[in-house]
Amino acid sequence: MCALAPSVASAHDDGAEMTVMVTGASGVLGRAIVAALVERDEVRATVRRPEAGDALRALGAKVAVLPIDEPDELIEILPRVHTIVHLVGGVNQSSDDEILAANHGSTLAVVTGAKEAGVRRLILLSVPGASIDHPHPFVRAKALAEEVVVQSGLEHAVLRASHAYGLGGLWFASTVVGADHGFVVGDGSQRWAPVLADDVASVVVAIDDRRDPIEGVWSLGGPDDLTADEVFSIAGEGGTPAHLDPSDAAERLTTLLEIPVSVRTTEFLAAPSIADAPDAAAEFGVPTAPFEAGLRAVAAKVSAAQVLAEGGGSD
Repeated sequence: MCALAPSVASAHDDGAEMTVMVTGASGVLGRAIVAALVERDEVRATVRRPEAGDALRALGAKVAVLPIDEPDELIEILPRVHTIVHLVGGVNQSSDDEILAANHGSTLAVVTGAKEAGVRRLILLSVPGASIDHPHPFVRAKALAEEVVVQSGLEHAVLRASHAYGLGGLWFASTVVGADHGFVVGDGSQRWAPVLADDVASVVVAIDDRRDPIEGVWSLGGPDDLTADEVFSIAGEGGTPAHLDPSDAAERLTTLLEIPVSVRTTEFLAAPSIADAPDAAAEFGVPTAPFEAGLRAVAAKVSAAQVLAEGGGSD
């Protein structure tokens, strides 16, 4: 449970449990958000692949295997839901049309379903710099998604989160693998404010907790404003990195990560990701971890998971 600003009343002050839906919950942010919410709410989650639901069920969520394409499919699992946390989307899609569908199309479906089902509040994860005039299709799609949410008539909080990191996640995997193999995507001067996934989750819980109506767009990043080269030095063993253009980086990461990594993804990684709106962490009373401290926290979780996998956690 995260700390709230002292002047803010909590939606849980009367002891009532809320029901929250997390869409697209199988990624690093979804797992962190579900883990934070289940301590105080009933949590429902959607995933696309059946096997992706096991970890979320283990956390205590009720999981539906459901593509978020049509509102009718969603409406069936929205009764009594107070808040939707919409995470479906991402940059690593097979085409620009798929980027638009995954980010803007899914948001249209969620907003339509939410309004019909009587959901009160919607939290959308977006990206810094979202603009319908942006040259990158992912950032444009997020701007269109924001527009749908802001104009929906629902209570809403749009979180323009910088690169979130934790166990898993494409930005973190690309950064760590790049550091291990001596390269950075782009020229290394792009500025990032990496934010720990657990801190994003704490902000989401604080938004869900707030009793007063919410409408706004906020940025959410870590306290460190770093260049990609500085992140390379912290995440790796120092030295001078090679700088790969997006095309070469996509090919290299596809080989190293053993998953398809699109050029659109590496173009996005080669761009800045820093605050461009009021600070969500300050607004909702949540401290965020410095990058080096966050990396230590992630490393500790990796070590703990390895111990459990080897049977070291049993009596």
